[in-house]
Amino acid sequence: MKKVVGTVCSANHLAYAKTMADSFLKYNSDYTIVICLVDKIESRFNVSEFAPYTIIEVEKLNIPQFERMSAQYSIIELNCAVKPYLCQYIFNTSNPDLLLYMDSDLLFFNSVKVVEDALINDDIVITPHSFTPINDDFIPMERDFLRSGIYNAGFVGMKKSTTTTNFLNWWAEKLIDQSFINFAEGMCFDQNWLNFLPLYYPNIYILNNRGFNAAYWNFHERKITLNEGHYFVNNNEPLVFLHISGYKFHNPDNLSVHQTRFQLKELPVVKEILDNYISLVNNNGYEQFINLKCFYAKPKKKSTGIMPMFNKIIGIAGLKLSKK
Repeated sequence: MKKVVGTVCSANHLAYAKTMADSFLKYNSDYTIVICLVDKIESRFNVSEFAPYTIIEVEKLNIPQFERMSAQYSIIELNCAVKPYLCQYIFNTSNPDLLLYMDSDLLFFNSVKVVEDALINDDIVITPHSFTPINDDFIPMERDFLRSGIYNAGFVGMKKSTTTTNFLNWWAEKLIDQSFINFAEGMCFDQNWLNFLPLYYPNIYILNNRGFNAAYWNFHERKITLNEGHYFVNNNEPLVFLHISGYKFHNPDNLSVHQTRFQLKELPVVKEILDNYISLVNNNGYEQFINLKCFYAKPKKKSTGIMPMFNKIIGIAGLKLSKK
């Protein structure tokens, strides 16, 4: 059986991508890993240092609308929009039986056999952000999931099938011009679209396993413990991977910039994992890559001073009107 992992990142996140790939291959040695670079290499680093992983520049995917997409999207929006195109490319060129898409900010501690078993009878595996209600006022709240998506797009398992082909075609079409981060317009990158999967397509498996996609958004229902050298979730299910989203190396005592519910000091096992994660990413060239500018970054426009002055005039006029 041919099995492939695909991930997407720009050059500044290559140390993260390599760390994810190293941890995955440690427990899943029979996979090939492809890193799609939404960027250009341009002799800025040595590709051979990433062996056995394959790095391909995004232009190789031959995305029909890529020029339009790169012009309209921010770098993170563009990275997210490329996901289904990478998956299509891998299916078309490598013809794998199984393909796992995963974000570059994951860290693995176990095999993904549970997903492989699910894909025997089903075509696509997705993981919800959470399985239980949240009953406090901290961030993220349940309505944040309504805005950002019920399922997490950082990990999607697929097998070669008509359902997978149809899904990827549909997802790719949507992301041509609807991969913005714009909650008011119902968009959160590529992720909200996964809400429709169980409705639009047959044989979708919703993975009810707390060991997958453990992250700040579900720590209210998942306690990570260490027992005889192995990590577990709720002392029950083995931790398969941690999704390290919003964790900043310059502020290592903060679990994530996207949450207010937990102090990292209250989660000693997670803190130990993240301390080790910093070392792993540093050893994979963090300082070398983190400041590399993405080729597709949109240039920042300098203010002409017209809009600030215009806003000031409006503000003064509004203040005068309010006093009448």
